[in-house]
Formats: sequence, C-alpha cells, structure tokens
Amino acid sequence: MNIARMLARATRPMRDRHAARHPHGAVVVEVDVRDELRSGKEPFSRIMAAVEALRPAEVLRVRAIFEPVPLLHALGRRGFSYECEAHGADDWSVWFWRPENAVAAATHGAVAHADEPGAETLWLDVRGLQPPEPLMRTLAALDALPAGKTLVQIHSRVPQLLFPVLADRGFACDVDERDPERVLVRIWRAQ
Repeated sequence: MNIARMLARATRPMRDRHAARHPHGAVVVEVDVRDELRSGKEPFSRIMAAVEALRPAEVLRVRAIFEPVPLLHALGRRGFSYECEAHGADDWSVWFWRPENAVAAATHGAVAHADEPGAETLWLDVRGLQPPEPLMRTLAALDALPAGKTLVQIHSRVPQLLFPVLADRGFACDVDERDPERVLVRIWRAQ
C-alpha cells in the first residue's frame, strides 16, 4: 500500500471553508488516476500539472480510489475550493475550482486597499512564512490576478527563486529594497 493511500485512510478531511458545491456549467477538466493508484504509482505530479494548466473559470475533476485528503489540504492552501463525492468504496470524484473571489482566497492575505474601490494593486504579505509557502501563495495569487492588476508581495528578503518562475509565466517585476524592514516586489503581466 502506498503512502498516499495510507494517509487518506488514516486521516479524515477537516470540513473547512474550502469545502463547498462545485460550480455547475463550468468547463470541467478530467484527471482519472484510479488505475495509477491501483498499480501503486503516485499520480501527484500529473494532478499538479493539470492544476497548473487550469484556467481561472475551469473546474478540475479528479477520479481516485479513495478520498485524497492530502490533496484536499494542499490545494486548499493554494486557494481552491473542493467538493468530494463517493460513488463506491473505491471510486471517488473530487472537484477543485477557484472561488469567485479567487485572489483573496488563493493568497489568504492579498487585499486591495479598502479605501480604493476597484484598486489596481493587490497586496500580499508573506513575511514570516516558511519556504515554500511565500512562493506558493504568490503563484496562487498570480494565477487569479485579474487583467490590468498588479500584485505587490511584501517580503522580509529578496525572493531570488521567484524571479525565474515569474519570467517563465510571463510576468515582469521590480524590487524595492529601500526599507530595511521589508522588501516590496511589484509584479504585473508583461506585455
């Protein structure tokens, strides 16, 4: 028995704010990993590749042979909502999607200035988080960043590993290190 299956049997998902009903009528991307799991293979990288390719309005449906509790928590931390349904003892469907207010949900802290309705800048404070959480939260916020908006990451140091990822994903940035207490990384979609 593989580790993921043992974890899934040993743990029950916490019913948290991420558990909900998936949006009906959305485009659904299907990833069926039942055969891989039955043969003892780990499908995590295949699932995460589908997550990375998921467009903002799309829903990911994962078919598994158990309730994938670790996956629920991992994608919940990235701001995804989910719904689980058992079709049988070894047949599960789990839907993942970004909620309508995806930027705030994905980042657990990216906020527009309250006094500026429709603000063009969203702020994400990642100071005090352990790696890779600042990178994961920043990428989740960027996945949901509306067109024309800028994300400002507030960090305690210059996030060197973030820059090549931003370039690969078509983002540009500048860094402000003038304040000794924080580093500001302003990120926007490159033209």
